[in-house]
Amino acid sequence: MTAQIHDRIRFNKESYGILSVAGGPLVTPEQFGTSSEIADSSCWRRYYVVYELTDSGFYLRELTMLRRDGDYVPIDGVLPESDKESDYPTYHNLNVPVPFSGRIRIARGFIEDLYVHGGFQSPTAFRTVYDLTLENGRMVKMKDRSKVMAIGRIWDSLCRPFRFS
Repeated sequence: MTAQIHDRIRFNKESYGILSVAGGPLVTPEQFGTSSEIADSSCWRRYYVVYELTDSGFYLRELTMLRRDGDYVPIDGVLPESDKESDYPTYHNLNVPVPFSGRIRIARGFIEDLYVHGGFQSPTAFRTVYDLTLENGRMVKMKDRSKVMAIGRIWDSLCRPFRFS
């Protein structure tokens, strides 16, 4: 299995990958009355998104998905466009509030030497990791998990010689 594309979140003027979500699903194409098809092995979920967390709330900004029949529905009055960054159509400039309540783990600063070919990358493979707690689309708590992940990398490197294949 190919490494999977992470959803992204713009937070504090930086872009982070979303590593995990606790508390319910985020946005899906089905919420907008549509569905997506598998485009390639890097996106088994069939779509990926970009969110933004600001002082005013949590918003869906982009949705990338594929419909082979080309029958796309407008989302927030927007139709998807072909994108140079992706081979698949992307809804850009969305402003859809996401009233999510729960926890989102985000990360940036991927360490290339820790790449795993298959599934999503481990939180220990990133230099900066935060847990964000949201209530109804508003951040109520942020916890820096970066030091814990660095300790995890040290632990993994110490245990690696003892693993059996």
